[in-house]
Amino acid sequence: MNDSRKPLRAALYLRLSVTTDESTSIVRQEKDLRELCEREGWAVVKVLTDDGLSGGKRRAKADRALEMLREGAADIIAVWKFDRWSRQGVRAVADLVETIDARAASGRPALFVALGDGIRSDAQTWRMHVSLIAEVGRMERENVQTRVASARKHQRETRRHSGEPCFGYRPIPHPSGKGRALEIRPDEAATVRRAFDLILSGKSAYMAAKILNEEGRRPRRSEKWNASKLADVMQRDGLLGYMTHRMKGDSTRASRPLLGEDGLPEQVWPAIVTPSEMREVRALLRSRGDWGRKARTGRKVATRLLSGHLACASCGRIMRAGQGDFAKNGKRVFRYVCGSPAGACPRKVSISAPHVEDFVAAQFLDVFGGFEVVEMRETSRDTGELAEVEQAIASTAALMASPDADFAALVERLTMLRDRREILASVPVESVVEAVRTGDTFAEAWGKRDVDGRRSLIASALTGPIVVSPALTRSVKIDWSRVEIPWRWAEPDLADIEAYLLEAARAD
Repeated sequence: MNDSRKPLRAALYLRLSVTTDESTSIVRQEKDLRELCEREGWAVVKVLTDDGLSGGKRRAKADRALEMLREGAADIIAVWKFDRWSRQGVRAVADLVETIDARAASGRPALFVALGDGIRSDAQTWRMHVSLIAEVGRMERENVQTRVASARKHQRETRRHSGEPCFGYRPIPHPSGKGRALEIRPDEAATVRRAFDLILSGKSAYMAAKILNEEGRRPRRSEKWNASKLADVMQRDGLLGYMTHRMKGDSTRASRPLLGEDGLPEQVWPAIVTPSEMREVRALLRSRGDWGRKARTGRKVATRLLSGHLACASCGRIMRAGQGDFAKNGKRVFRYVCGSPAGACPRKVSISAPHVEDFVAAQFLDVFGGFEVVEMRETSRDTGELAEVEQAIASTAALMASPDADFAALVERLTMLRDRREILASVPVESVVEAVRTGDTFAEAWGKRDVDGRRSLIASALTGPIVVSPALTRSVKIDWSRVEIPWRWAEPDLADIEAYLLEAARAD
């Protein structure tokens, strides 16, 4: 039984569909509702806010407010105006009325208040009142949607930009004198070009982001790049000068480029990159699907510089990196140990991981450090149009699902595109292998790369595993004659090394 001396508990629900609308700001809504609660002697137990959400959609915070009434966690829901509660029409009213009636039937009456409309659920006419306001709100929302859709369609037809420009561009007045167009923003475009050059030269998205940060090139709204953010920016159609939009009826909410009369994407603004560069970068980023992820538990990942490169001289098995006993300073000692099972190796080999890594790295840089890293990049060049035709077919097919689609025109366009695709697909694909000089020496590349990258550099200079022999004494110092490194040259000749590096890059 409720204690009548306790104040009624109120949950305040606040909503704003556009955060810059000061006339109905969240701050003003809360201030007015708190003043109401103070006048009525209600205790505010919860403030639930949906900021930037349309009243025509289900909102988790509004559902939570109703839940509080059902559970008895609150006795009142107070909103600034009923259209702040919902613009879904009678559906929202039905949920609310059902909850209020259920509380009344249980002997624990609840109250709904819409301050600006003068609505209280304890009034006899409140059902009729909220039903009328809800339907008016729903109709107003639909009218707004129609006007917005019409305005956006007009912008597309007249090739006027709306919204935030793609990274690399800035808005300018449209040549017609109305609306906006886009032009290249030099500083951001230079960052885009630098990122594309890095990825096309073989850098990962992680390494490209790191280099951009070191060079002082910043993204638009944060202090530094990361692999995920950079990959997202680099794959946007806007960099090709395309004007993109979301199509009505497309549940994926994907932005697609506007298509010209030929069914292909239309270049509306100046392009920063070419279609062939975009295709190649997208393929490279897709092929490195784990560039933005950390190793997960249970996944075997090579974590040390020489993982997979050391072999036991006694049995020939690859040595594994792991933690050994504690040193005198209390820290764990990392060692490479023969990976053979117990009893399978006549004399298992073990060696300090940090010491052997430093030794091999020093030997490698002594021989190769001054030479330039040359990478071979293989590209499959189609006629330069096939990928665009494929994308246009997908976009045209998606347009056919729109309620107001010109079906006959789209079928004609789709037929034309498919005929064009058949012609292009019959053209033999030409694979081109190019030697790309990175501009970095092996020593410079070593300083920029992570463990995986350094391990691949060492691997390119070996003819086989590095063989480690058992220690003959228990000396603290390592006898480096135990470590046999199969470099490709016992007595290096500079001309041979340069020729090999080029051939090795080509083979990779």
